[in-house]
Amino acid sequence: MHAYYIKTLIKVLKAGKPEAECLLYNSGIRDVDLEKELNLTAQQLDIISNNAIEMSRDSQLGLLVGSSMDISSQGIFGYAIITSTTIGDALKLMLRYNKALLPSIDVKMLSRENRVEVIIKAPHLPDNLERFYIELLYAAIMRSGNTLIPKGRASVHVEFQYDVPYDKAPYQQLFGSKVKFNSTRSVLSFDETSLNLAIVTANPVARDIFRRECDRLLSRDTHRGMISERVQEVLLQSGTEFPTSMRVANQLHMSESTLQRRLAKEGYKFQQLLDQVRNKLAHEYLTGTQLTINEIASLLGFSDAANFRRAFKRWSKQTPTAVRNQTLSIT
Repeated sequence: MHAYYIKTLIKVLKAGKPEAECLLYNSGIRDVDLEKELNLTAQQLDIISNNAIEMSRDSQLGLLVGSSMDISSQGIFGYAIITSTTIGDALKLMLRYNKALLPSIDVKMLSRENRVEVIIKAPHLPDNLERFYIELLYAAIMRSGNTLIPKGRASVHVEFQYDVPYDKAPYQQLFGSKVKFNSTRSVLSFDETSLNLAIVTANPVARDIFRRECDRLLSRDTHRGMISERVQEVLLQSGTEFPTSMRVANQLHMSESTLQRRLAKEGYKFQQLLDQVRNKLAHEYLTGTQLTINEIASLLGFSDAANFRRAFKRWSKQTPTAVRNQTLSIT
């Protein structure tokens, strides 16, 4: 996720290699690291973001970056959001996982006078950096909302604590006409009925699976650099068509032989990891959904239910029906 964030900064800044090096200056990150999974500290993110502000000399940079963030490019976090049931669910999810992307800011969602408010505070940061983060997150929320539901259906108000900018047009284009400056606080608010709007890409089954995986990724603080973990993440994010080892190797920017060699050092084979991912998803489907065995087999890439049953019994020492019946007996 952080690699995507930095690449978005580079794109907005229209930065070439020399500028990218300036962007990463003093952060401990190199441009070659952007092809890897990155988990940056709050300090590293603040340094990089501050470098971006100084390079652009544009007080509206946060607005530009947030408007450029494509929800579908944010991996497992993006999938969890676009499969949410309503705008309210998606918003809660974005704020829940905000600490993974922007750990320096404090975000709260409050109900007030039939409206739901998103309030961002970071008083410990310099004013320009706090403003950058506020505008980035508010713009990203609006960009996501416009992706998930038809534009204009949600009633949005936004207030900013600072003076009227040199150009109000970008704000009005993104947030609508109800933009207020010189306010006593910075807040983005929605009327409560807007949050009940259904998302066109909603998928409750997939949502629950993606959310559990998001929680696992956020809570994980060890083995982050292990290639086996990165392979599993690629497989989990692939949807229903699992990639071959060659495609995974390409995605991780290495040859297939290098991937196999590095996995072997960690005691794994690619097929073993693919089976682990399929087994995990199979248990999720069996215990958390009403999908039939045939449907689950198809989702996991099996040609028929019989092959799935044999594989599942090899993985779990139980049949799919037995696992589902155990869940039913508990409930």
